[in-house]
Amino acid sequence: MKTEIENVSDVKKILHFEIPWEDIDKHVKQALRIVSKNAKVPGFRQGKAPVQVIRTRFAEQIKDEVIHKVIPEALKDAVEQNELKTISDPRVHDILYNEGSPFVFKVTLEVKPKIEMKEYKGIPLKTLPVEVKDLEVEAMLKNYQQRAAELIPLESTVAEDGHYLAIHVRATLDKGNQKQKLYDDHTMIQVGSEENHAAFNENLRGKTTGDTVEFDASYADDYGEKSIAGKTIHYTVKVEAVNERRLPSIDDEFAKDLGEFGSLDDLRDKIRKDIAQMKENQQREQLKDQALGKLIDDNPFEVPESMIKAEAESLAKQYAYTLVQRGTSLDDPNLKWDEIYARLSKQAEHSVRGALLLETVARREEIKVTEEDLDHRIQMMSEHEKKVPEALKAELLKDGERMERLRNRILMTKTADFIIDHAKTEYIGKESEKQNENS
Repeated sequence: MKTEIENVSDVKKILHFEIPWEDIDKHVKQALRIVSKNAKVPGFRQGKAPVQVIRTRFAEQIKDEVIHKVIPEALKDAVEQNELKTISDPRVHDILYNEGSPFVFKVTLEVKPKIEMKEYKGIPLKTLPVEVKDLEVEAMLKNYQQRAAELIPLESTVAEDGHYLAIHVRATLDKGNQKQKLYDDHTMIQVGSEENHAAFNENLRGKTTGDTVEFDASYADDYGEKSIAGKTIHYTVKVEAVNERRLPSIDDEFAKDLGEFGSLDDLRDKIRKDIAQMKENQQREQLKDQALGKLIDDNPFEVPESMIKAEAESLAKQYAYTLVQRGTSLDDPNLKWDEIYARLSKQAEHSVRGALLLETVARREEIKVTEEDLDHRIQMMSEHEKKVPEALKAELLKDGERMERLRNRILMTKTADFIIDHAKTEYIGKESEKQNENS
């Protein structure tokens, strides 16, 4: 077999194959034996027709059998011998099959790029130092206070701004001579809130438990909830209770009620640590983005089109899913899909470049995903998905593709952490430059 590789680009190759007929003829004879056993030819018992008759009568079937046998085997050998790291489904074309002549065909495929990577240790990065302000701690305390607030029913009290009303709401929309029911349920509303449609605040002020009020509310064409944008809705609202929201005092007792805190100072310390941890996590993600951006800028290479296309399609599906969840029709004329897909393709290229660079670093540094890494990530996933870790792991093991994606995400995370841990990070606002121990 004669094989030549045409380098269309660094990542796109055309493999030219030429196989002598004597090698092909072996497969022809094998195909003939298979076809002969089941061939039904008038005038002959099954399996007893002469070889030449079978060869003529079933020429196309034999040809297809040979082609589907020879091409995969030849391609597999060529890929292994030339150490090609293919990443796309091969496209077979220009097939020339004539008995007695060499069997010729071409295969176009894409391969992973060879990345001549520059230094990835000691990358200079800049970030702000993590600082937790007293105002942030107090804001979180007030947030806890708001969560712990109680609703106290007020008997024979008219509703004023700030009161919380338990109400039963029925909403209908006129459609010709019929009324379409949109909503019929119990809910809670704060009188005077800017989040309410003005009609609710106007019609609920001064009402008390047991009162029922009817009114219309018109919504702008650009209203966020697409199903009622540009429409006028008729509401029937019954007030079931008028409540006052009372906040607990922020003191030692308040801290004890929230958990294992001996005093308010203990709670403040815990809040400060939590905020610091959150900011450190955000800072690290920002440093990863910064480092990856530098690696991409410093290491240009050609990215296979198939990888960009696959990533862009994945991003487009996620984008479409988000739109549907928000109640937006995918046929909305305001959605300019050409522009959206172009933007997502650019984002996809950046993502693929970053992944290939991280993969290169992982290979050079022999960074691996251990069972401990896997179990730790599955534990985190199980808490989020509310599943038993062992059950989730068994589920992942059954789905090999999903497990492989998880392993790859863990590997990318570990490699990005490696790069950050070996970077030269300057904390802006501090006189000295912090350099990690291993850099």
